Formats: sequence, C-alpha cells, structure tokens
Amino acid sequence: MSGFLAIALLLTAPLLLAAAGELLLEKSGSIHIGTEGTMLVGAFVAFLAGLKLGDPHLALLLALVSGLVCGAVFALASVAGRTDPILVGTAWNLVAAGGTAFAYRLAAGATGGAHEVPTLPTLFLGLPAAVLVAFLVPVAIHVFVKRTRPGLALVAAGETPEALEAQGLSTVRVRSWAAIVSGALAAAGGGLLVLTVSPTFVEGVTSGRGFLALALVVFARWKPLLLLPAALLLGGANALQYRFQATGSTIPYAFFLAIPPLVALVALALSRGRSGAPRALGTPAP
Repeated sequence: MSGFLAIALLLTAPLLLAAAGELLLEKSGSIHIGTEGTMLVGAFVAFLAGLKLGDPHLALLLALVSGLVCGAVFALASVAGRTDPILVGTAWNLVAAGGTAFAYRLAAGATGGAHEVPTLPTLFLGLPAAVLVAFLVPVAIHVFVKRTRPGLALVAAGETPEALEAQGLSTVRVRSWAAIVSGALAAAGGGLLVLTVSPTFVEGVTSGRGFLALALVVFARWKPLLLLPAALLLGGANALQYRFQATGSTIPYAFFLAIPPLVALVALALSRGRSGAPRALGTPAP
C-alpha cells in the first residue's frame, strides 16, 4: 500500500466516524453543530489517557466514553430540554475549545511543551484495527436504519415523529439515544486523530473536521453508504499536504490546509438543496 493511500485512509477515518454519528443523529430529526467540540474532547481525553496510562487502546475507549457523556449532555439540553440545537451546539464548541486548551496547559505545564503518546499498533495493510472498523460503521448504520425495528423507529422520529408517538414510542428517547451514539462516534474520531495521525495534542487539533462532518452528511444526502466515497474524497484532499511536503514542494503549506474545506464547499454548491433530508430535521420533539 502506498504511503499516500495509507495517509488518506488514516485521515479519512476520524472524519468518517464523526460524519456517521452526525448522520445517525440527523436521521432521528435532531442536529448537533457541536460535533467539532465533541471531537476536541475525544482528542484531549485520548491524549491525556495515553499520556498517563500508556495504553492506546484504553485511551481510545476512554475517548469514546467521553463522547457518550457529551452526547448525553446534548440530549438533556437540546432534545429533552427542547433548547435550540444551534445555540446548544455553538455554545458547546466554544466551551470545548476553551476547556480543552485550558486543560492541556494544566497537563503540559506552563510552557505548553509537546508530549507524545503511544499510537495504535497496525494490524492490516499498515493500518490500525480501529481505522479499518471505522470504514464499516456507515455500512452498519445502513443496515440498522433499513433492517431493524429500532432503526425504523429512528427514521420515523426524523420523518413523522407524531406517527411514532401514536405507536406509543417516545421521540425524545429515540433522539436522545441517537445523540449519545453520535457523541461516542465523534469523540472516537477525535481520539483516532491523536492515536494514529499525530501522537500529541495541540489546541484546535481537529482543524474544523467536525464542521466538515456536517457538510459530508448533506453531501451524502443523508445516505450512510454515500458517506464512504464522500469522506474518502476529503481525506484524499487532506493527504495531499503530506504528499507535496514529502516531495519538497515550494507551495505554501496553508494552501493544502485549505483544500478539504474548498472541496466541501464545491461539493455542497453542486448539491441540490436539502433533498433527502429528514422532514422533521431540526424540529422539537412533540
């Protein structure tokens, strides 16, 4: 496997996990623009756990657990509390950015010196098992929403929550569980960044990947299987910076950092509105 392809897959996996979690949540009718903040929390928890415990597998697990907590907080505030999810998500991004930066200074000392943590061992094709599993998550979500009763209930919560309530099921409960799982996947994505791509934590390490995940959901038309090629497109665009740096290119580094969001903007511009979006997306639970 070429170095470029390996880097592309490593960079795609965190984005894919975050986008898959957000798609699952939006399928239920809720939306969380605070995915970026949850990824930051997952990245910091993975870093701190890796630094203190020295076990990357345990660090990833703790990052996932932190996402469960983040998702539960969002569910309590926005789903059960029926607070505007845009306000909740914006506030969460600010809290997570400031909180992780402050916590990192406490962990790294006043000088903020860099600390490296152990990375996940490779298993197949030079990739860690967690990265390979990440590419199966959209497939699992597709099967879940198409072939299982809980999955059908989740789709109903996003399409016709009144009908779901008429069947004696709770829209709040369905959306809350979706928010918790979504948070776990986003935080796991942030953890993967630290445990595979760059074995340290810096302020804003996610570099807007949470916002790219939101764009990916729209670009994929809320279809789980379409997340795979969409995420690979952005992951490949992001990997270009490593490829050109290795060849000694004189093109400014910032140009390659701008490629993924530019690709996302072009993809969204070529998309046709909200076609495929759940009909009750963004509406409070009845």
